[in-house]
This record gives sequence, structure tokens and C-alpha cells, in this order.
Amino acid sequence: MMFTASRAPRRFINNKGPVPSCLPRRLNPAGFQEGFKGAGLCCRRLGPPGRQGAALCAEPLRPTLPPGGPGEEGAARGKMAAAGPASGAGRLPARPRPGLARFRGCLAGALLGDCLGAVFEGRSVVKLPELLSFLKGLEPAPPEEGGEAAGSARGESLPYTDDTAMSRSVVQSLLAKQEFDEVDMAKRFAEEYKKEPNRGYGMAVVNVFKKLLSPKCSDVFEPARAQFNGKGSYGNGGAMRVAGIPLVYSDIQDVKKFAKLSAELTHANSLGYNGAILQALAVHLALQEGLSRETFLEQLISHMEHVEADDKSLSDARALGFEDLPFSRRLKKIKEFLELSSVPKADVLFELGNGIAALRSVPTAIYSFLRCMDADPDIPEHYNALQRTIIYCISLGGDTDTIATMAGAIAGAYYGEEQVPPSWEQSCEAFQETQRMAKSLYELYCQRL
Repeated sequence: MMFTASRAPRRFINNKGPVPSCLPRRLNPAGFQEGFKGAGLCCRRLGPPGRQGAALCAEPLRPTLPPGGPGEEGAARGKMAAAGPASGAGRLPARPRPGLARFRGCLAGALLGDCLGAVFEGRSVVKLPELLSFLKGLEPAPPEEGGEAAGSARGESLPYTDDTAMSRSVVQSLLAKQEFDEVDMAKRFAEEYKKEPNRGYGMAVVNVFKKLLSPKCSDVFEPARAQFNGKGSYGNGGAMRVAGIPLVYSDIQDVKKFAKLSAELTHANSLGYNGAILQALAVHLALQEGLSRETFLEQLISHMEHVEADDKSLSDARALGFEDLPFSRRLKKIKEFLELSSVPKADVLFELGNGIAALRSVPTAIYSFLRCMDADPDIPEHYNALQRTIIYCISLGGDTDTIATMAGAIAGAYYGEEQVPPSWEQSCEAFQETQRMAKSLYELYCQRL
């Protein structure tokens, strides 16, 4: 097959498909089927990868921990990364190189969120006792005297979904080409789907893959642009897989540019690719050091206000009945939530969502990460901040695998592999290959500095 791209300004495509005509529903705070009017989201297949499931239409460190250490995780509010000019313009000053542990933590956190979250995907309610019981089942029995503890109590690995499959394709393309290459990345997306189609892909993105596999495809961005009568998808597929971009590019302008292009391979609506930009920025900031939680959020707001101010972003939001700068507005809502002593889950679902639209999931992942820097009275204290983040995401129900994989990537980039529990990691499919990819990404990142 031939993959070529029309070389206008370089661009690229993205994943989680758009939403067909089954979507016009408004958010039910307690449920998963949150819809936006218009098109732009994909129908996800529920259930474990490899099974049909029911179609669901709805809205995916450094070597040491932050000051305070593992026993004082509330101090994690303190140090986060210096991210450059608040205006979102210009180049960043030189900054310390993040350590390999953060790269490993990022990919491991994403894998954990996907594999663990997939077990509960699509449930409108996830009861915390059931979730904690499941997680307890991953822990090996205490070793007998003189013996060694097993890494995981599970006999079989938890399979990953399309979230990880596409994330791996992004990473593999970046490593093979040493930079972003839209043709190579699009080809890998399509061929990975062809090789293993039962990973839970949405129906809409499958149509994109089929067109990409055609020898007649001369522009790898065109199939995504044609989705939903030319409106494009605003699902969270571009965001769920984007972590590899900030693990290769250290400059924040490159992060935004290539996050957008990689997302446009499958999600041509700005509400889709802007979600990918936001997720990539969050991972980028988490890799750095020096910012408070509040400043981290202010940086995101500043960058996204700039990103969302272009004509297409304004037009797409208005066409779907949303206010201007919808991602920026939700980031400001997160700021309000963080100033409260407690926020009911119903309020989180109503304001931020738990669906498959990027707008109803990426802000939720960011809130989960920031919220779980502090202890949660509902989550046993022996779980660390990375674990709390994933547990909280899953407890929200809905698109649990994708929200948890995005939050896991951010938290993993911030805390590093020190907070990745071996019993969880070794319960997940392909965890060893994930470690190898993280090392290769780190080496490429350092070469590009």
C-alpha cells in the first residue's frame, strides 16, 4: 500500500473516533451516556478487549519524589515543572533534563490506567469497595520465610485496549523516524488495527483506518477530515495516545504543534485535537520541576486560551453549541474545585464529565491528577498518589480506561516509576516492552536537547 501526504503545512491524524447520530443527549451526572449535539464522537465497544461488548455512545521523575517524599504526599502540591512564558508564546529557557524514571513512570502510568480501567469501562457507577477488592486481588500473598514475593497474584495479564495500542504506534513511529512523520504514524495506526482489531476500537475510527489502508489514499489527513459530514471527530482518541509527543519534544511549541498533527490523523474537529494538545501540555509540565499545583494549572489555562483563540476553534465550539474557549473554561472550573475542601463526584461528572468526548474527559483526567496529590479519605492511605489518581478516575465510571490512562500518564511523568507498584505493573500486558520503549524515548529526548 502507498501512504503519501500532501505537503501543505505539515499535519497529522488522530484516534478516538467521532460520534454518530446516536449522540444527542445531555449529561446525566450519574451516568456515562453523555452526549453533545451534532456529530463528532465514536461509538466505543464496551467489555474486555477481544469481545464484542455493547456499543456505547457518549461523550479516553525525577529519580526522587517531590519534597515531602512518599510519606508526605500532600507536599506534592509543591514542586512541579517550570513551563515557560505564561503567554504561551516564545521559546522556553534552558531547564534541567528530566530523569529516565519520569519517562518510565509516564508510560507505566498510562498502561496501568488503561488495563485496570478497562475492567470497569462503561459502568455508570463503580462502587469503590468493589474496585478496592479487585485491586487487592492483584497483590501477591506474603512470601514464606526465605522465599521471594511474586510480582502479581494474577495468573493472566490484564489486556490493554486501543488506548495503549495507538499509544504504542505513536511511540514506535517517533522512535523509527526520530521525529514526527504523519505518513508513517498513520500507516502504523491502520496496520496495528488490521493486525489486532479486537482491542476495543470505535466504529468511526475503523472507517478512517480502512481508508488509510487503501492504495488510493494520497493524503493521510483526508479520511479524518471527511468524518461526520466534514465536521471531524471530537472524541478523546487523539488525547489518549499523545503522551509520546512530550516524551520526544522538549520545546513547548513543538509539543503543541505535533500533538495537534498527531491527533488530526483521526480527529479533525478542533474539540478533538485541542484535547490532545491539552493532554500533551499536561504531560510536558509534569515532566518539569519547580511549579506549584496552582501555577501548573495557570500555565495550562494560559496556553489553552491561546490555542483556543483561533477561528476554527471558535467556529467548531459555536457550531456544537458550546461557549468560546471550552477547555480553558473547564480548567478554570478545576481551579474552583481545588479551592474547595471536598467536591461530590456528581459535581465532577456534571461539570467535567466521564465520556468519550475530549472535552468531557481530558479536563477530568487533569483534575484527577491534581486532586489526588492530597490524601483522599475514601481511599486507603497505603495507596500512593499515582495509585490514588488511577483509583479515583476509575471510581468516576464511564470511559474509565481512557480517563485513567491520561491521568496515569500525567501522574507517572510527575512522580516517576518509584510510585508504580510492581504488582500492578506486572498484572498488565506488555509491561516489559513499555519499559524498553520508555528508555528509548528518553535517549531520543536527550539527543534532541
